[in-house]
Amino acid sequence: MTNLSSSDHPPWCLPGPDCAASSDLHLSRLVGTAVSGDEVIQARLGLWRMDVGPTPPTGLLLELSAGEHVERWPLDLVQSRALAHLAGRLVRKLGPWPAIVAA
Repeated sequence: MTNLSSSDHPPWCLPGPDCAASSDLHLSRLVGTAVSGDEVIQARLGLWRMDVGPTPPTGLLLELSAGEHVERWPLDLVQSRALAHLAGRLVRKLGPWPAIVAA
């Protein structure tokens, strides 16, 4: 497989060591999902793309961490779309969002 031109950066790619210039891997900023900050498992999501072949694989990057132990799981685009759809369906079965209490 031939690598794509390194000038073909997605607009969400962060400059730095994770840029395609060093490893042909593009990563976005990871967005945290914790609401209160005291969850045992922290979850963050971002975007990834690897510049290989004529159609670069791309999708969501799921990062789960507990303390100092961090796992990163790249999901391809088909998996990412299925996860978004299925997560929405499953969460709706849990019922309505709890009311937000003003401080």
